[in-house]
Amino acid sequence: MLRFDDSGRTLFATDFGPVGLVWTPRGIARVIHGVRTREQAAAALEAAGPDLPLRQRPRGTAGAVVRRLKAHLGGRLDALRDIPVDLSDQTPFAARILRALRRVEPGLVVSYGQLARRAGRPSAARAVGRILGANPVPLIVPCHRCLAADGALTGFSSPGGIALKARLLDGEGHVFDPTHERARRALMGRDPVLRRIIPRVGPYLLGLGLKAPAWDTLVRAIVHQQLSVKAGQTILGRVRTLTPGEALPTAREMLALPDDDLRAVGLSWSKVGYVKDLAARMDDGRLALRTLARLDDEDAITALTSVKGIGRWSAQMHLMFHLGRLDVLPVDDVGLQNAAARAYDLGDGLTAAQLAEFGDRWRPWRSVASWYMWQALDMGGL
Repeated sequence: MLRFDDSGRTLFATDFGPVGLVWTPRGIARVIHGVRTREQAAAALEAAGPDLPLRQRPRGTAGAVVRRLKAHLGGRLDALRDIPVDLSDQTPFAARILRALRRVEPGLVVSYGQLARRAGRPSAARAVGRILGANPVPLIVPCHRCLAADGALTGFSSPGGIALKARLLDGEGHVFDPTHERARRALMGRDPVLRRIIPRVGPYLLGLGLKAPAWDTLVRAIVHQQLSVKAGQTILGRVRTLTPGEALPTAREMLALPDDDLRAVGLSWSKVGYVKDLAARMDDGRLALRTLARLDDEDAITALTSVKGIGRWSAQMHLMFHLGRLDVLPVDDVGLQNAAARAYDLGDGLTAAQLAEFGDRWRPWRSVASWYMWQALDMGGL
């Protein structure tokens, strides 16, 4: 086991962005990871160890840990198991959980329930989740290797969230979905632009997280129309308060709500009508969301667009994000039009017709290619 002879903190660059370390003679006490900029990482590092000296080029054990973390994040995998960590502020059970997690090899995963059993408390899966959510030393204690029992991605203690968690696992060789992996490899094999973008973004995330109910996703799509993300989330939160509990009102509950109540929480009169029409069609069976999975793409879009306020774009988003369809091309999406034009040097933007023709090169994985275009645009990588 390595030993630290001093205390300190340091900040360094990796292939996954800036990483900060705080250490004491007991071991690594804090890992800062998942923030986008060096300035953000420096601020978090200062808050984590304000009284400790900042070492630009740490020597000895700390220097060795820096080199090993950089190599690991650069693709030279290292279990990092011999690096001491300072868990002196953890409860005995939390310390057992974190020590058990360190025995999971790179590229392998464990569920919260399995980890609870390994720590001697089989019924404590939720407690394990809370402990990992507060893990002070991600990467070295690899909480990114813990998934839901069904393999779905869940929260991550670093600010990068599940996207970073997925990238870390992908870099360690974990395959989330063989079909998604086949799509990635096919697109990279024939498209030089996606060959550059896909490794930087990481695995295709649609379908990997815990999905909201279909009703919720469609209500959300209606509420968010022509609104910022923040405004849409605020109104959705107010809609939830109209019935007991934290969930959105069910279709039947929505029908029973007075229109004035929905208008009072921020829905426009047109959106009140749209939500009520969706609820009515679900309540009387005209729209059976469970049957959509058995329909082909165009028939599913036709069923969804029968609802007032759900257009073709909203229906396509439901197919991609909720049903996991892999060959949908939302040609009316302005962000996708601009991203494709920028990535392939096609001028200021593409029309819907031009995007439809251009996107044929991505068949039968047009959803996958579209998602990577969006991600690259958000990351500023185009």
